[in-house]
Amino acid sequence: MNARPPVLANPGRRLLAVVIDVVIAVVALSVLSAAIGLVVTLGRPGADNSPFYLTLLAAVAMVFLYSPLLTAVCGGTVGKLICGLTVVRVADGRRLPYGTALARHLAHLGMWAVPVLSQLDALFCLWDRPYRQCLHDKAVGTLVLRTRMPAPSFQPPYPTVAAHPPVATNPPAGS
Repeated sequence: MNARPPVLANPGRRLLAVVIDVVIAVVALSVLSAAIGLVVTLGRPGADNSPFYLTLLAAVAMVFLYSPLLTAVCGGTVGKLICGLTVVRVADGRRLPYGTALARHLAHLGMWAVPVLSQLDALFCLWDRPYRQCLHDKAVGTLVLRTRMPAPSFQPPYPTVAAHPPVATNPPAGS
């Protein structure tokens, strides 16, 4: 059986995957924050800052669970999976263990905390060869592959013809 060689992810798909993941995170934290706020403050006129701290705790949990756990278990986040991408180790092409996935995610977040480094990290895959790695990929030895390929468009070498000629439904008059 001939297996196709791996195809590197293009930067546009990677960016789309990040946008999808950010939207998912914002929506999830917004809904969670509203739910926590309602539950904690409902019926308590002098409520404290518990909703804020519980939402902060949920955000921290999301940092340690969403991207690293999904990358370790499924090969990528929801955004990457929708875009047909997966994250693998450069050394052997296998899925990342949780520790490596967490280190990759923390490296990504750390680089986003430094203004110029955040842009450099995102743009690095445009000129990196041979693997199109961003800096956070280089830091932990990972690369992003395209797993879903579009179906090739097939044009038949001959014009298509109807299988059967049209059949008259009414017999001619006088027969």
